[in-house]
Amino acid sequence: MCQKKHNDCICNQKKTDECHLCQKKHNECHCDFKKHNLVRASAFRANKNTPQLYKAAVTPSVKVLYQTEQFDLANEYNPHISTFIPTKNGVYEITAKVSFCPKKSKSDKSSKNKKDSCNCDYCKKDSCNCDYCKKNHSSKDKKIHSSKAGYAASISINVNGDDIDIENDFFEKSRTIQLSVTTIIQLQAGDRVQVMFSAGANGEILAEAPLTNFQAARFPSPM
Repeated sequence: MCQKKHNDCICNQKKTDECHLCQKKHNECHCDFKKHNLVRASAFRANKNTPQLYKAAVTPSVKVLYQTEQFDLANEYNPHISTFIPTKNGVYEITAKVSFCPKKSKSDKSSKNKKDSCNCDYCKKDSCNCDYCKKNHSSKDKKIHSSKAGYAASISINVNGDDIDIENDFFEKSRTIQLSVTTIIQLQAGDRVQVMFSAGANGEILAEAPLTNFQAARFPSPM
């Protein structure tokens, strides 16, 4: 029995189309002697470890920073620039998530204070519960509530400066939101994959690993 690689083996065992190590046919062999024919696995996952301030008027669209690398099988993710750069051509599944907390505006605070310090037009008392207030102030409160301003937000997977897939929605300004996007795309070695975020409100991208993360994996494919 020889100790040569499959392509170099000329012993009698190759004539039977069987591997001389695991005794399986060459096409079914998964022993160490066939490692030189395998494509290295490609997959990574990264999380955000510090909050990221967002100002809509200054930077309408920003690159989301994912600074903590959980794993990177082929050393293709750079946490310093939050960019995935595949070393092999192939089909990849890419997923990105963002958790965003909008900042309350001064107008929101002032309207809340105005409501709290409201005087009754009839009896001139604070926090009055008379029939006049029930009829008039309650309707005003409903009007204020229904006119709450909302904002649009989006997350996108960006390859070489172009948005490949995007997810967006419209939200109330008063609550934290989560956005996620997933795509399957054919990438070339050297492509630069990043995650972009935009919103119509100032706020903060939260550092919560389950809700703010970036990951990708290559599908098995022939060489």
